[in-house]
Amino acid sequence: MATDVFPPLIGKIAKDNGGREIGRIVSFIIDSSGNVKEALIENKSEELVRYSVERLKDDGEEVLVVSDVERRVENLCKELPILVKKREILESLFKNKEILPEIYESLSAEFDKSINDLRVEAQSILSEVESQIQQQENNIKMLHLARTFLEMEHGVGNVKDDVFRQSLISILKEIKYSSYKKMNLLKIKDKVSSIIPQSNLVFEGHTDQKSIMSVRITDK
Repeated sequence: MATDVFPPLIGKIAKDNGGREIGRIVSFIIDSSGNVKEALIENKSEELVRYSVERLKDDGEEVLVVSDVERRVENLCKELPILVKKREILESLFKNKEILPEIYESLSAEFDKSINDLRVEAQSILSEVESQIQQQENNIKMLHLARTFLEMEHGVGNVKDDVFRQSLISILKEIKYSSYKKMNLLKIKDKVSSIIPQSNLVFEGHTDQKSIMSVRITDK
């Protein structure tokens, strides 16, 4: 996001992807160079919480604060396919003897390192997502237990009707929210899993050092 887009966001309500209100944007934090780095958001408890501006999305009507995992996935899906494509082009140029072997060696090593770093990041994201999915499943189970207790106590007359309805609505809303978060995490898992094989193809097609050193470009 460009620097001039931040001032109009001050005073707006920020929400998460599930539509739940996070708080009101009160200002932005800059570094010594004047670059905007973080948003300062006042939550419902009137606490000021900092969020990286990389996590902000403004669709014109509302400001969303995406999760850190979603931000990392977005960067991964943007960078990995481009690096893989460039690596494939480099491989093709080398096999067609259109570039010097030493140039191929240097560039391929850099590309392979960058691609491998992103593969490691992808695996890290998958592990984190799996953990968060389990957390949501545990939370949904806990909420159903709470509903069961509420229903039974209401059924035997220990909880008044108005209190029961209010409490049940709160539990059902939270179940819906946790279910949404779980579904979103499963989509993220599928998205990351689908791009990992792309990088594997690059490494499977990597030419070994002996073949690199034996190739020489001629004038033919």
